[in-house]
Amino acid sequence: MDNKEYISEFEELLKIKDFHNNKKMKMAFDCTYEKIAKSIKEEYTQNISEKINRWVSVTHVQYFKDTKCIRYYFQAKMLYRDGFYEAAIILSRSISEMICYDLLSKTSHPFGDLDSLDIPMFRTFVDFLVIPKEIEKNDFDAQIIKKIDDLNIRNLLKSSYLLDKQNNKYYYKIENGKGKSNLKRIIEAINFVGFTKTDNFSIDTRQILHNLYDIGNLYVHSKKSKNTPQKDSYECLNMLAHILSDIYGLKSGITELTGKNIKSGYTDFPDICQGMNFAFEVAINPEDAYRIYCNIPNRIYFDKLFKSVGTWIGEWENERKEITKGILTFSLRTPEHLVANIKYERDKMEIIEELEIKLFDNYIHLIGFDEKDMKHRKGKHIYFELHFFKENLLLGENIEFSGKVIFERKS
Repeated sequence: MDNKEYISEFEELLKIKDFHNNKKMKMAFDCTYEKIAKSIKEEYTQNISEKINRWVSVTHVQYFKDTKCIRYYFQAKMLYRDGFYEAAIILSRSISEMICYDLLSKTSHPFGDLDSLDIPMFRTFVDFLVIPKEIEKNDFDAQIIKKIDDLNIRNLLKSSYLLDKQNNKYYYKIENGKGKSNLKRIIEAINFVGFTKTDNFSIDTRQILHNLYDIGNLYVHSKKSKNTPQKDSYECLNMLAHILSDIYGLKSGITELTGKNIKSGYTDFPDICQGMNFAFEVAINPEDAYRIYCNIPNRIYFDKLFKSVGTWIGEWENERKEITKGILTFSLRTPEHLVANIKYERDKMEIIEELEIKLFDNYIHLIGFDEKDMKHRKGKHIYFELHFFKENLLLGENIEFSGKVIFERKS
């Protein structure tokens, strides 16, 4: 059967290759390159609030040990942040496998050369890793065997462990680790009696690993999920946060970092972000440290803002790319309370709009709102970003419609 629909690539990406190879098309190349660059910028800034919310919603743990699994986890979070839900799910599934290979490389196991395995053994790996490999004799007898009535399960446990009388410990027979069904029965028995001294991760984490893998398999094998990709990817990343925190997180609190090197997790992706936007800042005194922690602007920017009191004449591009002129007024309601409003004409009607002022480093946001319910509405209210370009000049953008804005102080 013929497809009724076809998918098209962004044509400019193909055109620019032709222009690049033809010296006579330099202007076409430059203009096309600029169009692509502008498209990327505008595309990414659209729905920026949703991107931030998604990023925040799957971020729960600040510190991890530096492993390949963690670096891939950061990538999966960025995929989810940017709306690539299916890719985030499939990468999350791969990370769960990477975790198993990483942990198996650090312990004795019966699986031979891990690099040459052709048969998927993820679930067996997970169950083998969580099985306690050594148990104190008193714990084994009193906390496990004594609490199990099923003779078959008791015999399975006894035959799976070897007692070292000298150390007074039971050791798991590593060669039994390939028995998938027996592994599961042992885990169920240990969980039933409430024994929590497992290896590598908790029983809860073991189940979460299986759950994550189940979701990943739906997408790898093109099966239908009962949920949307966005919901599934959200679930996968929150499960990963739990799993990775259990395995690679801090075990003894923040003191574990004493004497350790710490780097931003985003410096590993220089082709996507330079990492400096997510780097650590240093303060020279407690007051400055608190300001930095809260991301509050430096005092010099507060001074600049309060020096803006007065009237500013300006113009900007509206949603129709038309030039609108207006008067911006900053005034002091009290010595420490600055307010603003803007007067302009829309559809031949004069409008005076109260503005919320938000100060950041060397720039402000001016956000119009309805005084009845205090809500901002796109297309109805002003939303400017203005930079303190000069003492008497503010330059910026109409955030919601990508238009330019300029205001000059009235002399």
